[in-house]
Amino acid sequence: MGRRHLIAISLASVALAPAADVAVFVVPAAAQSTLTNVTGLPQRRVEPQRRATPPVDTQDDPDMPPPPPRQPAQDDADAPADDADQPRDGDDPGRVGQRRSRDGEPEVGERSPLQQQDGTLTTGEPEPLRDGQPDTERDPRLKADVDAFEKPAAGYDEIAFQIDQIDPLLDRRPARLARFEPYDPVGIKRGTWVIFPEIEFGIGGTSNIRRSTPREAAGVLDVRPTVRAITNWSKHAVELRATGFASAIPGFATENDKTYALEARGRIDFSKRTNIEILFSHQLDQESRSSADALSTAVSRTDFVTNRAAAALNHQFNRLSLQLRGSVTEINYDGVETTAGTFTSNNQRDVTEYGSGARATWELTPTLFAFTDVSANNRHYREAPSDGISRDSRGLRAVAGLSFGNSGRIWRGEVSAGYGEQRPDDSRLQVNSGLILNANLGWRMSALTSFLLSANTDFNDSTTVGQSGSRAQTFGLEGRHAFRRNLVGIAAVRNTMTDYRGTSLSERQTVAELGFEWFLNRTTTLTGRYAHTDVGSNATGGDYTVDTIRFGVRIRQ
Repeated sequence: MGRRHLIAISLASVALAPAADVAVFVVPAAAQSTLTNVTGLPQRRVEPQRRATPPVDTQDDPDMPPPPPRQPAQDDADAPADDADQPRDGDDPGRVGQRRSRDGEPEVGERSPLQQQDGTLTTGEPEPLRDGQPDTERDPRLKADVDAFEKPAAGYDEIAFQIDQIDPLLDRRPARLARFEPYDPVGIKRGTWVIFPEIEFGIGGTSNIRRSTPREAAGVLDVRPTVRAITNWSKHAVELRATGFASAIPGFATENDKTYALEARGRIDFSKRTNIEILFSHQLDQESRSSADALSTAVSRTDFVTNRAAAALNHQFNRLSLQLRGSVTEINYDGVETTAGTFTSNNQRDVTEYGSGARATWELTPTLFAFTDVSANNRHYREAPSDGISRDSRGLRAVAGLSFGNSGRIWRGEVSAGYGEQRPDDSRLQVNSGLILNANLGWRMSALTSFLLSANTDFNDSTTVGQSGSRAQTFGLEGRHAFRRNLVGIAAVRNTMTDYRGTSLSERQTVAELGFEWFLNRTTTLTGRYAHTDVGSNATGGDYTVDTIRFGVRIRQ
């Protein structure tokens, strides 16, 4: 090569050097993209982060459907990208997402999503967890716990029990929460009605059939049929229910049970915030041998019929809910034959009660409410007992408490405390008054364990000579534990203290129970129950104990 050629090449190199520097400054992203490809790893476009949708809390609102599952591939493909991340005509693919000026130059301070830090490689794989680093994406609960709280097997069918505000203390939904039932009843659908038939057969025995001293043992066969029919209308609701219980006790025909109950409930929805609930019931029962007013010389147990009509008007403002209610209850006792061959009419025990009440509830949180409840009654007896003193009386009750609502998945029901009295119209009788403690509270502690707390205070009248009435306080606690999904163990204890006004008589009754429910399939369940009853009284001969055992099979649809 000649000297002229060497001089020409040197001059060309000097002239092109500034242009090369400018090219390197203008296209840094392309240069780094080239370096990335040297590693042999595929290029992956980094999508802009989308703002996460806050989760909807449906823990205590089963009416709200859960959010639909997110489909990342479809959502990301359909979601509009930011203008800065969209390629434009003439853009270099290696600089997608880099904002550019009108002159085509990159804006200062902007970085391409593909731009790497020196020495950092993007592989697209999730980073491994370090020792001691929690995995926030994994649910730490057991599958059984998740199923119990997220998609529980039973107890949350809003259609099943939706007319229960007339008497919140008798609401069936807290007990429904406490039951572990792996199979919900399906029912029989007929048009806009759903019918739930059920029947249970039992066999067992008792150590004290007459509930007295001395004890007499006997075997017992029984049957319990039940049928419920409810509507599945979008507005208004009707529920019809019929239950029965009959037992056969060989050698003790006078102690056989034969009871039934017919009930009709309805709800009329004037609006989403206003409704009226009504109830009519007719019930036949037999009086217990241990009742204080029961005739001790009666050949058979006394039959009595209870007829009741009740209504409640409910209205919700914002956080405040108001209820006005009223009821009429009539109790009629049949006459009985005595061991001496005489007949007692029991007309002095027939009573009609007119009741009214009002409740105000304030919502503290969606699962916690504070309430006050005031009620009054007026009782009229058909005739005076043998002492000639009428047992007509007027009552007043006032309580305040907390409610957890009746649709939650962990807590349902309420607890309250207050004061009440039943004041006889005749001043010769003592006023029946005292503290009130009421509760109807279900708690599903976990996927395997639940509890039902019950408490009730009654102010009863008495037709016994010298007595104006009694105050009876009952406490009960029932626990259930699922040893397996279809095998549930039951343990319960109930205690009732009764103090009579006008005399020094007092009674105590304690019942302890153990049992199980074994769900063979959706329609058939085996049951077993053992109960020990201990009754104590300061009256002569009033103490006795009863041991009862029973096994049954329940069939339902």
